[in-house]
Amino acid sequence: MRALGVAQLGLWHGYVLNEDRAMFNTAECIAFAGKIQPAQLIAALRQAVSECEALSGHFVVDGEQVLFNPVELPLSVAQLHIPTGVDAQAWVQQWGMTDIRQAFDLERERPGRFTLLQGEQVDFLYGCIHHIALDGYGSNLLYQRVADLYGAALRGEPAAPCEFGDYAAVLAEDAERESQGRTATAQDYWREQLGALPEAVSFSERVAPISATFLRHSAVLPPGLWQALNQLAEANKIGWPDLLLAALSAQLRQVSGSAAQVLGLMVMNRMGSASFNVPCMQMNIAPLCLDLSDQANLIEAAQSIGKLRRSSRKHQHYRYESLRRDLGRVGGEQRLFGPLINIMPFDRPQMFGDCPARTLSLSAGPVEDLTLEVHLGAGGVPLLDYDANPACYSQAQVRALQEELFSLLAAWLQAPQQPRDQLLSAWSAQYRAQHLLSAPASEQAAMAEVSSVLLAIRAQAERQPQHLALYQGERQITYGELQAQAETIAAALSERGVQPGERVGVMLSRSPEAIVVQLGVLLAGAVYVPLDPEQPGERQRLICATAQLALVVTEAAFRYRLADSYSGPIELAGVLHSAKRLCAPRQNETAAYLMFTSGSTGTPKGVEISHRALDHFIQAARLRYGVDGTDRMLQFAPFNFDASIEEVFVSLSAGATLVLRTDALLESISAFVEGLEQLAITVLDLPTAFWNEWVVALRAGLVRVPSGLKSVIIGGEAVYPEQLVAWQAAAPAHVRLINTYGPTETTVVASTCDLQGVAPDSASLPIGQPLAAVTALVLGRGGRPAEEGELVLCGAQLANGYLGSDSQAFDNLLVGTQPTPVYRTGDRVRVVDGQLVYLGRLD
Repeated sequence: MRALGVAQLGLWHGYVLNEDRAMFNTAECIAFAGKIQPAQLIAALRQAVSECEALSGHFVVDGEQVLFNPVELPLSVAQLHIPTGVDAQAWVQQWGMTDIRQAFDLERERPGRFTLLQGEQVDFLYGCIHHIALDGYGSNLLYQRVADLYGAALRGEPAAPCEFGDYAAVLAEDAERESQGRTATAQDYWREQLGALPEAVSFSERVAPISATFLRHSAVLPPGLWQALNQLAEANKIGWPDLLLAALSAQLRQVSGSAAQVLGLMVMNRMGSASFNVPCMQMNIAPLCLDLSDQANLIEAAQSIGKLRRSSRKHQHYRYESLRRDLGRVGGEQRLFGPLINIMPFDRPQMFGDCPARTLSLSAGPVEDLTLEVHLGAGGVPLLDYDANPACYSQAQVRALQEELFSLLAAWLQAPQQPRDQLLSAWSAQYRAQHLLSAPASEQAAMAEVSSVLLAIRAQAERQPQHLALYQGERQITYGELQAQAETIAAALSERGVQPGERVGVMLSRSPEAIVVQLGVLLAGAVYVPLDPEQPGERQRLICATAQLALVVTEAAFRYRLADSYSGPIELAGVLHSAKRLCAPRQNETAAYLMFTSGSTGTPKGVEISHRALDHFIQAARLRYGVDGTDRMLQFAPFNFDASIEEVFVSLSAGATLVLRTDALLESISAFVEGLEQLAITVLDLPTAFWNEWVVALRAGLVRVPSGLKSVIIGGEAVYPEQLVAWQAAAPAHVRLINTYGPTETTVVASTCDLQGVAPDSASLPIGQPLAAVTALVLGRGGRPAEEGELVLCGAQLANGYLGSDSQAFDNLLVGTQPTPVYRTGDRVRVVDGQLVYLGRLD
C-alpha cells in the first residue's frame, strides 16, 4: 500500500464529505471517425489500464490514514450497440451524462470504468474516471497509450515499452516540497494575494452550492478570430491564452463593474515535475488575482496577466482546498473565485491505427459557478465548453456569455491599442444595437411616413363629413361637425389669450362635447391637461400648481371643485364659442398633452407627451390593432387615464365611430354586455381588472361575448393564465384579445401581444412585441443586453420628460454610434421567443 498524494487527499475529502458520491466523476469519449476492431481495442485498453497505477487498485481507510492498495481488480469494459436511426454522437453524449451519475465505491472498486459503444458507421470509447485517479492530462496520457497499443496490434508489431513514470516519484516530490518549506511559502503568498481583494465577482449575482450537473454550451473559435489572435500573440511574443484571458477579464469588468477580480485557473502542475509522464491526479486550481487598469490596451492587459501567471507558477502547487480553509471560505455558498478557466494546451490522440479520432469532453467535474474549458480541436483551433451551474445561469445566458466574449474579443483584436474603458463603451453600445427588440418589419415599413393625428382627423372630415364621429345616445356628432366645432373652440381659446404651448386644463364629464374641447385645445396649439373632478383635493392642487394652467375649461357642476386648487381663468364649455375657426396645431417636439402618473411609487409626475410621440403612437397602434373606418370603438377610460388618449385618437384618426359609454353601462356585467350588443361595438379597450370581472361572468355562464366584437384590448395589470383559459373557451377564435403594456412615459402603450392563440401554460403571460414606434432593450448587469433584466424603451414614442423635474428614468444611452434617449421603466422582464414577459418591479 502507498500514501495518497496531496492532490488525491483533497479529492478524498471531497468524496467522503459530499453526500453525492458521484460529484467528482469525470467522463470523456474517444469518437472514432469509423469502425474499429473491438477485440484489439479492448485488449489495448486493458493493458494501458494495468500499466496505470492510479487505476489499478482501490482505497483503504486505516484509522485516520487513507491509503491506496494497488491490487488487481476486475476491469469493467462493457459493450453497447447504439440504436439505429439516431444521431450517434448525441445519443452517446446523453447516455454518458446518465452513466456519470453512477458513483464509484472507491474502497471496493477501481476508480474507472469503460464502455465501447458501437454504431452502424462509427464507434466510441467512453471512459468514466473519478477525479481522484486522473486529471485531464493524466487521462490524455492513458488514451495516448491505448492508441499506441492498438496501432501496434493492428500492424502486428510488438508494443513499445510503457513510458509511464513511477507515482512514487510524485509522492517524493510532495514530501520534498513540504520539508523545504515551499508549501508554507506558497501559503503565505496566496494569503497576501487574496487578503486585499474583495469578494469574488462573476457573471451571475447568484451564488449556489457546487453542482454535479451543469448546463453546457460549446463553440469553436471562428477561424478568422483564431488567426487574428495568433498573429497578435506571435507579433508581441504573448501567449494566446493570455489574450483570451484579457478579453474575459474585460467582459467580467463590464458585467460586474469591478476591476478587482479573482478568476480560477486550472493548472496542470506538470512542467518540470516528476509527474510529467505519470497518469495521476495532479491538477490544481490557482487563483488569478487581477486588478487591471481600465487604461490598459489588449497587449498591455495580456502582458500583465502573463507576468502574473509566471510569478505565481512556483506557488501553484498549494492546494485550492487548503486555501479555502485558510481564508475561511468553506461552505456551499462561499466562493474563492469567480469564473474558472481550464486551458488544456496538450494534444489529444488523433489516430487509432488508421482510424482518425477526436475527444469529446462530457464532464471535467462539478461546477461551482461557471467553468470555461478550452480544448485544442482539429488543426489546433480552440473549442470552448461553457459549463454553468444551473442554479446560477440559464441556457440562454450561457450562450449569450459565449457570444459576448467572441464579439468583444473580435472588437479588441481589430483595435488592440484601444484602452479597455474605451473598448467596453464602444463595444457595449454596438452590442446593445444588435439586441434591440422591434416590431415586425412590415409594421416598421408602414411607419416610413407618419402623419399628424390632427391632420388625419381633418382629412376624415373632408373625406366623409357626414360619417358619425361621436355617439352617446341622442348626442351624435359627425366628422364634419366635429372638425368645425373643434376649430371654433380653438379660436375661442385664442381670443381668450391662450398662447401656443400654454397648458389648458379640461374638467368635463364624459360627453361628445368633452372630445370636441380636447381636440379644440390641440388645434389652438395649446397643451391638453385632463382634470378629474373626483380626484382628491391634494392631488388636484398638485396638478394645477405643477401644470401652471393658463385656463381651465369646465362645466357649471364642477366649477366649485376648482375653488381650492385653481385661481386662474375658468371658461364654461357651454359658452366657449367664437365666430371664427382656428386650425393651428403644433407639431414635432412641442407638447400635445400633459398626463399625470398615479403617484403609486411617489409623488405624481406630469408626463409631457409631444405631438411627435402622439402621432407615432397613434399610427403604430392603428397598425397593430387594425382599426378602420368601419369600426365602432367604446370610450371607456376616464379622461385622466392615458387609455382615453388611445380610445379617442386611434378611432377618430381611422375614421371610426367613438361611442362614449354611459354610467348605465356599468350597472352590471350583464348590462355591459347587452349594451355592447345594442351599440354594435367592434373594438373594446378595457382595464384588465374589468375584463377579469367579465371573464368570471363568462365562466359562470351569465353572459357571452357579443356577436359583432372584433378586438378586445386590455392593459393595466397582469393577465392570469386561468382567466385566459376561461376566455379562450368562451370567445370565438376570430376575436382578438390584445394584452398591452405601456408606461405613461412612453405614450400609452409600448408593446402588445395577441393572447387568443397563446397557450396559458406559464405563470407569466407575454406583453409581446414593441409597437413600430418603440424599440426595447432588456439590460442586465453592466448595462448589457440580457435574457432577463430591466426593460428600457426608446423610440419616437418617448415622452419629453417630467414637467419641472429631472429624473434618472429618462436617460441617454449609447446604442450603436449614437447617444439615444431612453426611458428606464424599472420593470423586470424576460425575453422568451422574441416576446417580452413581465416579471414585476425591480424595486
